[in-house]
Amino acid sequence: MKIDLFDRSTVPLLQKQLDACALQNEAISSNIANIGTQNYKRLKVDFQKELSDAISEAKDQVELSKRVESVNPQIEIDLTSLNASGANNVDIDQEMSELAKNQLQFSISSKIISETIQEVDKSITGG
Repeated sequence: MKIDLFDRSTVPLLQKQLDACALQNEAISSNIANIGTQNYKRLKVDFQKELSDAISEAKDQVELSKRVESVNPQIEIDLTSLNASGANNVDIDQEMSELAKNQLQFSISSKIISETIQEVDKSITGG
């Protein structure tokens, strides 16, 4: 995998993704912990749409970096109706699926950041 060491958008973008994954993990943990809590509303992090908009609206790398910096993942309350359990709108199957997806996103993002740092280190040390 070739990584452009001087791409000012890759690392900040991945850092935002890691932040979003950490926040999503908190939301999922809360949802699972409250699976039986009457009238609990599930929490979610809707970061991908906001990030996609920022990326598509950028005209160049500098603007992309600025737009990515302005995107901040936040926990939101999911106001959809109750699920089949009748207690709240948390579906354990959906939460477990979201947890697995979130773990993969975190793993991939952290691996790419790690590889980028290793490439920078190699270029500095000559190794």
